Amino acid sequence: MTQDDVTQESVARDDATGRNGRRGGRAERVADCIADSAGGITFDVAGAAGPAAALVLRRRDGAPADGTDREVRLPLTGGGGPGRALRAVLPSTVHLAEGYWDVRTGADGEHAVRPGVRDVRALVDRVPGQDRVTARIPYPTGDGRLAVRSWVRTPHAEAGAIRCDRGTMTVGGVLYGAEARPGAVAEARLSGGGRVHRVPVTGRGSSFAFTLPYALLADAPVERRLGWDLWLRPAPDADGIRISRILDDIWDKRNILVYPRFVRPSPDAWSATPCYTADNGLRVRLEPAPDRP
Repeated sequence: MTQDDVTQESVARDDATGRNGRRGGRAERVADCIADSAGGITFDVAGAAGPAAALVLRRRDGAPADGTDREVRLPLTGGGGPGRALRAVLPSTVHLAEGYWDVRTGADGEHAVRPGVRDVRALVDRVPGQDRVTARIPYPTGDGRLAVRSWVRTPHAEAGAIRCDRGTMTVGGVLYGAEARPGAVAEARLSGGGRVHRVPVTGRGSSFAFTLPYALLADAPVERRLGWDLWLRPAPDADGIRISRILDDIWDKRNILVYPRFVRPSPDAWSATPCYTADNGLRVRLEPAPDRP
């Protein structure tokens, strides 16, 4: 299922409910939202009312690691579109720590909100500033509620085109808040720690590219599935930057961006596949080949 399919599924659920925001005679809170390229989101909410009405963004995993609040409260005011009672605006200037934020309403955020129409077209191929990179995508959760996925990266390495050929993957991308210099390397780090492999990076300034041979990662027998996370070290004395893809409208790329699998033949058969993690970080999945004895 593509992102567009998910959006259409949400719209179909709204049509079944009715645009008055009621299901089975019970008032529901339904929000249409529009995301802009600067990082702001506008919510038009039906079914929310009362003098203390507010839109509450609540971080799912508790307090953020950066010490900021786990809740962001936005006033709900008049001015929504046709059939929408109230509107809330999340400006790009309001900090939203990296993580998953559930969208709720009520004085204490006691009411969940279902997704209506999500307009995220402005997020496709967006170009952020060169300092702190932020990305926010409203999305429907698995249980049919509205949430926002937020990323905050300083610096950031955005993955671009990926080419798979003859047991290798070649990755191109763009750096924000850092520059590739002589001695830059890409690192494949085994998830869970213990092993790191490096390959040289070509390109200078904000652009980078590298080719990673899969055989480099199979430096020990592949007896189980392994995840190799990809990082960029833009200079020999620089910290590593996680290579991710967050500057578009896809909040979870695991089943959306699918790449060819390379299979190493017997006797020590294994396979390698580029993929993305739940956080949209770039990874190589290494595992025993399906036909291995």
